[in-house]
Amino acid sequence: MQLFTQQVVTIGKITPQHVEMLGTGFFISSNKVATTHHVVGSQSEGIVVLAPNINDIDAYQDTSNNCCQPVQARIVDIDPIKDLAILEIEALLSGTLPEIGGFDEVIVSEEVGIFGFPHSVEGRRVLTFQKAEVGAKVLLDSNGIKSKHAVINTQSRPGQSGSLVFSPRLEKIVGVLVGAYAPDSHSGISLGGINPRELHQTTHCISSEYLREML
Repeated sequence: MQLFTQQVVTIGKITPQHVEMLGTGFFISSNKVATTHHVVGSQSEGIVVLAPNINDIDAYQDTSNNCCQPVQARIVDIDPIKDLAILEIEALLSGTLPEIGGFDEVIVSEEVGIFGFPHSVEGRRVLTFQKAEVGAKVLLDSNGIKSKHAVINTQSRPGQSGSLVFSPRLEKIVGVLVGAYAPDSHSGISLGGINPRELHQTTHCISSEYLREML
């Protein structure tokens, strides 16, 4: 558990006023961070990784502390079809990282852990651990290409995009949190930037095996 306090990071973007937090990412090598493409887009300008601010997952995280250490990052690979991106930073993470697996290795009903920053896009930086069961495995089509996903039984927040999904049984990273399912529709409403159709107890995660192909 303590390893993830250093491995899981906040992705941000420097603006003239402040650092805007965009979502979650996690180290997959000593200087590379994985996240979703929709978090960072396709341009590296202004993209940063916020250095971890806690060493102990059991510590009280001070929500009034707005200090951060942004580390410049550049996008080195993107896969818009699978909604994945890999960033490279100049700093190096020491220590051993979990192996990257995939959803082929887990079964429906198995419990997984999610590490991310649920409310980062609202300016609240709190590393949060959640547990959920794998509710289904699905193939999602994008531009005629089908990718392996799991549906996990939890409601997610926008700041969790890019979160690490971990299998305690395998001790492997098995997925990357993408977001809640919502029907494609040009109609509907938005409440505080939230699509009400996304407020349900299921979340899609893409198999992390695709990150191995990008490294």
